[in-house]
Amino acid sequence: MPHRKSRILCFGGLHYDEIIRCEADTILNESNPASRTQAPGGVALNVARTLAALGNTVGLSSRVGADREGVELLDYVTRLGITAVSIQTDNAHATARYTAVLDHTSNLILGLADMGIYDDFKPIHWQQGRQEIKHWDYWCVDTNLPADTLHYLASEKAEQLLFAVVTSPAKAHRLRGVLPTIDTLFVNRVEADTLVNSNTGASQTIEEKARALCDLGALRAIVTAGVDGAAWAGPDSFGHIACPTINPQSVSGAGDVLAGTTMAALLSGDTLEQALTYGTCAAALGTLSDMNDPHLSWSLIKDKLAHNDA
Repeated sequence: MPHRKSRILCFGGLHYDEIIRCEADTILNESNPASRTQAPGGVALNVARTLAALGNTVGLSSRVGADREGVELLDYVTRLGITAVSIQTDNAHATARYTAVLDHTSNLILGLADMGIYDDFKPIHWQQGRQEIKHWDYWCVDTNLPADTLHYLASEKAEQLLFAVVTSPAKAHRLRGVLPTIDTLFVNRVEADTLVNSNTGASQTIEEKARALCDLGALRAIVTAGVDGAAWAGPDSFGHIACPTINPQSVSGAGDVLAGTTMAALLSGDTLEQALTYGTCAAALGTLSDMNDPHLSWSLIKDKLAHNDA
């Protein structure tokens, strides 16, 4: 199993994820009984938390409001043992929030992203603190960052490996200009369609979408598809990993757990196929809770894989 400790800095979302679950069949345009939970989230935080749980040294750079939520989130990051790297406090915007509305079977009905605070996450911030980010071995960016910031970080990566996680179809286009700088790209199948920008009308498999993203410049691409598993493509090979059997409680953040686990395995020397096998298993484990934090370990992932193969 992977064990080598790597130093990786994550840039992007740090906010609360709110989960609203309908308690019966959903009736649109009517009042529906529901329950609500919330937990610290954001793609960059979810990835950073996963990497830290799996034994890596992790930093997080983000932007929060000058409010109670921002203070709570910064304290949470510290308690996780994640290094806060140039986290900005914004006096003009509230801390971001993502709200997921689920049906009673835990499928997403609607996702609402109040993320305006990240639009001011500009390159000048890191130009002024360049040395603080350069000593990390690896970088991971999410597309909550504005396009000009993504371009700046891509241009500055030098010897760092650059991982990128798309946060939504609406923000996928922000990576189009930097795909050739990305060592490993993580998208779901809808986000992949946005990046590939296919208007042929022909239906593509997720394997074909992963290969198309590599053709556009990404060194390696992973396309996720929920219960349909995930596909991977690299310079010389491609393939598909099935989703382990599990009864999900919430799928919110599962793709981020997959990305963080796959990164951790890659940085420990695993092949892309083996790394994604770990990642897909970890993502399934992550759906067992509303709290975005499956308390992962390599032994837990290994046990689940062994049980699934039995």
